[in-house]
Amino acid sequence: MYKPLQQFKREMKKNLKKYTTFMKGLPRRKVNGLISKVGRFHKEAYRDIDCGQCANCCKTMTPTYTKADVKRVAEHVGMTEKEYWKKYLVVDENKDIVHQKTPCHFLDKSNRCTIYAIRPADCRLYPHTQRKDFVYQRDIHIQNLEYCPITYHIVERLNEVVMEKKS
Repeated sequence: MYKPLQQFKREMKKNLKKYTTFMKGLPRRKVNGLISKVGRFHKEAYRDIDCGQCANCCKTMTPTYTKADVKRVAEHVGMTEKEYWKKYLVVDENKDIVHQKTPCHFLDKSNRCTIYAIRPADCRLYPHTQRKDFVYQRDIHIQNLEYCPITYHIVERLNEVVMEKKS
């Protein structure tokens, strides 16, 4: 069931250390059917959580753009790539192309993306929980625990299932 953002933030703060530790140790655990469990929890989370009611990722994070993303989005908004760069983008300390600031300039007042159909690939794939290499992307999921109720839900459910078997 969808939890309001404030409730998610409270629960996340309370459980962040536990779930971070769990995720760091996940590659060492032998979990039968891990990918199918993650897939099931991913579908469950998307059924129960409406990203449009949350949009916390768009409010607090910035996507990583590819050069193709920059070209496509700039063209869509009627700007040259150079104009778009100057107005909205920067290269961060990891040499990634990101927004200069948050929240995302394409997020409207109703938490909807105004360029949804052509949004950057990083936005389309976020929160990356659908990937087959879920375990090996654990650092991404650990980071996203603080921002994304979907990631939190998946890790919470996975922790329940895995730790239940230990008892």
